[in-house]
Amino acid sequence: STMNRSDFISQFASLSLITTTACLPKNDAAFAFDGGVGGLGKVKPNTGIKFRDSDASPRLVTAFSGGEMVTNELIAPDGTIALVTFEAPWPLLQSPGQIEARDLQNPESAFVQVAELSKEDIPKYSNKAESLPKSFYADTVFGSNGKFGAYGAPYDVSIKKVAAGDAGTATTIVAATFTTLTPGLRESPRKVYIASSIVGNGVFMMVTGTTQNRFKSQEDALRGVAESFRAIEAPKSGLSSTRS
Repeated sequence: STMNRSDFISQFASLSLITTTACLPKNDAAFAFDGGVGGLGKVKPNTGIKFRDSDASPRLVTAFSGGEMVTNELIAPDGTIALVTFEAPWPLLQSPGQIEARDLQNPESAFVQVAELSKEDIPKYSNKAESLPKSFYADTVFGSNGKFGAYGAPYDVSIKKVAAGDAGTATTIVAATFTTLTPGLRESPRKVYIASSIVGNGVFMMVTGTTQNRFKSQEDALRGVAESFRAIEAPKSGLSSTRS
């Protein structure tokens, strides 16, 4: 029988939750400013998010086990539809064109970014996120147009791989330390995990982290968010749309 989109998305989120071992608190929706460190940047970041439905916004799907996942249908640069999901332990921000969860009392956060593979890179890295060079993350996540670049590109960037993708998830995780500027133009040393998967010609990334002085105490929760991230290609057939 033909599975409708709503059923498929809910099933995908449920299966993702089962494979995640991290124990994270539930979240609620919240509003915040767009862009920059702490959500207060003066330039809206380019995170490459394009929703399958133009009127879509980040949404929660409650899996049968009782845990909450953020699940969306996004479009890769070449038009491939990807189902993207992750555990959101902090409030989900209602920022147009963004998918971001943030602790409103502390600097912990998580957001999704999509970057395009060049025609030259597609044969080398297609479906192999573990092969992406460090320079790819430096140019995308840590570029001046990224989430951390509202007051200039981050510097002192150091990136290392911490987990290669396996056959079940195809998700690779790297860790990065860097320094960025706050809205008050003060230096802010930070550390993040970046989980990445390739769908079509798009690299779908979950970036989650905090300040360096809080990272150790929050490491388990942050690693759980990164490990919960999934991005897979939606079925090309047998998946019908439903409208209420």
